[in-house]
Amino acid sequence: MAKLFVEDNWRVKAGDPLLDLDPRDYQVRLDEAVAQLERARQSVDQLYAQLAAARAGYQLADSQLKQAQIDYQRARELRQQGVVSREYYDQATTAYRVAMADRALAGHQVQQSQAALGGESEIGLDHSRYDRPIVQQAQAGVEAAKLDIGYTKIRAPLPGIVTRKSVHVGNRIQPGEPLMAIVPVDRLYITANYKETQLTDVRVGQPVAVEADIYPGYIYKAHVDSISVGTGAAFALLPPENATGNWVKVVQRVPVKIVLNHPAPPDKPLRVGLSVEVAIDVSDTRGQLLTSTLQQQYHAGTENPDYGPEKLPTPSQLPPGMHGNSSQPAIQR
Repeated sequence: MAKLFVEDNWRVKAGDPLLDLDPRDYQVRLDEAVAQLERARQSVDQLYAQLAAARAGYQLADSQLKQAQIDYQRARELRQQGVVSREYYDQATTAYRVAMADRALAGHQVQQSQAALGGESEIGLDHSRYDRPIVQQAQAGVEAAKLDIGYTKIRAPLPGIVTRKSVHVGNRIQPGEPLMAIVPVDRLYITANYKETQLTDVRVGQPVAVEADIYPGYIYKAHVDSISVGTGAAFALLPPENATGNWVKVVQRVPVKIVLNHPAPPDKPLRVGLSVEVAIDVSDTRGQLLTSTLQQQYHAGTENPDYGPEKLPTPSQLPPGMHGNSSQPAIQR
C-alpha cells in the first residue's frame, strides 16, 4: 500500500479517499494492453490493404481474361478459315483457359480477404473501420487494465465512521483481504428478536419507541420496517433437525427490523451493538406482514416518512414484565 488517508473512528463522506495502492504493476499491464490494441489496429489496416490488393489483382485478371477471350475468338475464326496453324490456335485456347483460372483465383483471394474482415464488402468509414472482433478484444483488455488501475484508489462508498482498520502504509494487500469497515451511522437500525408468541399483532409500519441504555430517558421515534420470514435458529450455522425424533418444543425468536423515523440527533448518536429497550404500539393491526417500508419507499422514490403518532409509548410506561432490551423487546397495545 502506498498511501493511507484515514484512521480509526474518522468520519468520511461518500467519495472521500481512503487509501491508495501502488499502481505501477497495473500501469505496466495497461501499457501492454494499449500496445496490443495498436497492434490489433495495425492488423486491421493490413487486412484492408490485402483486400485492396486482392481487388486490384481481380481487376487485372479480369482484363487479361477479356483479352485472352478476344484472342481466342480471333484464333478460332482464323483456324476455321485455314489461315493460322493448329499450334497458334492451341496456344490461344490455352491462354484463354489460364486467364479464366487466374480470374477465379483472384476472386477467391478477394473473398478470403473479405472473410478476414468479417465479410466486409466495402472499406468502412473511419468510425467503423476498427469495429472488428480483434480490435474489440484488445479494447476490452485496455478497459480491464484501466479498471484495475481504478481499483488502486479506494474511496468511501457511503458516508460513515471508519472502524476496524487493519492496514498500514507498506503492507502488501491480497485480493479479498478486509482492510477496514465503514459504519453508516445515519442508517443504523435495530434488530429485535421477539418470541414467536409475541408477534401475533405486530404489523409492518406500527410505531415504535426506542430507548438506548447509553442515553437513559431519551426516546427515539421509529417504526417496524419488516419482519423476518424465518426464525434465528432456522438460519443458524447448524439449524435444529426436527425429524430426528429428539425434538423438544422451544419458543423460537423471530428478528424484527426497526428503523428510526429520523436520523439520531448529533448529541445522541447510536452505535453498533448497543442495548436498547423498545415498545411497539400494536393497536393498529391493519398493516402487512411480509413487506418492507424501506423497499416501498425505494420503489416509490420518496423520503422516509414519520410513521406513528406524536406520542409513542415509552418503555417506562409499560406494565411490569412488558419491557425488555434488543434481544427481548416489549410490546404495548
